[in-house]
Amino acid sequence: MVEILDMKIMNKNQGYVLDSVYPMFFYKEIQPIWLNTIIQFQGFKTPNILETFSYLELGCATGINLIVAAIHHPHANFVGVDFNLVHIETANRFAKHLGIKNVTFIHSDFEHFLRTNQQAFDYIVNHGTYTWIASQQQHTLLEIVANSLKEGGVFYLHYMCSPGSLALDPIQKLLQLVDQHTEVTSEHSIEIGKKLFHDLNQAGTFINHPKIDAIIKTLDSPNAALAHEFLTEHWKPLYSVDVHRQVFQTTKSTYIASAQLCENLDSISIPLNMQQMIKSIQAPALKEYLKDVAREAKQREDIFLKNPQALHKTEHLQVLGKLSFKLQSNISVNGIHTFKTAIGQIQASEQVISVLLDLLSKQDADVKTLSQLSVFKDNFMFLIETIFLMMNEQYLLPILNPIEQINQDLVQQFNTLMQEKGIRLKLIPECGTAIEI
Repeated sequence: MVEILDMKIMNKNQGYVLDSVYPMFFYKEIQPIWLNTIIQFQGFKTPNILETFSYLELGCATGINLIVAAIHHPHANFVGVDFNLVHIETANRFAKHLGIKNVTFIHSDFEHFLRTNQQAFDYIVNHGTYTWIASQQQHTLLEIVANSLKEGGVFYLHYMCSPGSLALDPIQKLLQLVDQHTEVTSEHSIEIGKKLFHDLNQAGTFINHPKIDAIIKTLDSPNAALAHEFLTEHWKPLYSVDVHRQVFQTTKSTYIASAQLCENLDSISIPLNMQQMIKSIQAPALKEYLKDVAREAKQREDIFLKNPQALHKTEHLQVLGKLSFKLQSNISVNGIHTFKTAIGQIQASEQVISVLLDLLSKQDADVKTLSQLSVFKDNFMFLIETIFLMMNEQYLLPILNPIEQINQDLVQQFNTLMQEKGIRLKLIPECGTAIEI
């Protein structure tokens, strides 16, 4: 038993998995243009991404999100921090291979970075670590934001959310116990744990578990991802209202919106019979909690602003009117009939979609132009709902202007490299992001 425990200690650092490389997952939600677009929809000022800006990712893994952002914003400065040395070495090789000069990867834990960092940032993002680390490390992460985020800066935080993630608790405990009693790598441990789970399920153990189908789907993920997801010693879903309070108390940053667009409109994210009830609630914290209950939220992707500056109504309408969108060429314009949301599928109006696609298949268009279409002329909010639903499916993407500064040879080099590695990811330079293909 002593040998097993010693080995497991070596496989973890501060309770977090260290012997497995996190898969190269891309998250469009942390790209600067996506964050800015959502904040502008909500009516607040944003950092100007057409000028010099700075961006920090805490827990950057192998750097794919920073690489994509650095290619699209060669005038900006990007920094990634991760305490897994293999992650940082992989990210540095990636950047060196492509010849990218405006991104720096730092091998450090959060505490050391807090003590040594002297830079200030317009954006600080953290995806996939907050509810997997100890409470002291969570506090240290927020201290970094408090010390290093500029006034008016953007903080993005992803975390497991209650009540939706609570259904995973017994499965997480099963996988963790298997891991504690095996002398193998974390990924191999996950494989053993998955087999045990499936054997138990086959025997009828989880017959009364209400979310068993969703759990089975979750366990279909790559073992490397599941190792990081479930084998930490500090796995704990949180309530969003508690997180929002912690963030504000430590960083003086205010919750503005969800990076999942549709969650910012109750009409397309809350069941109809609950919308009026939630609307009548006056207490913001209670209202936000009830929204999580209504959606049975499993994860949150929250956007905060440090001392947010609201746009005046006229200014807000002007900013919205200038937001431009591009229809993605990899979709069938005849194939858009339903939209996936947190509350199920929403049926698209054939008339609305045909009018919208008729224009966008011929040209890019801004919100002002789209609002003049007959189907939206007297219902601006209906247009916003439709844009949100189409962006959520990546049928529409906001346009990044201008693109002349982007190195098109570098874009092609990146896309070729992804193809060679078998990673289904392609840069869309006009939109400052990437899409899965």
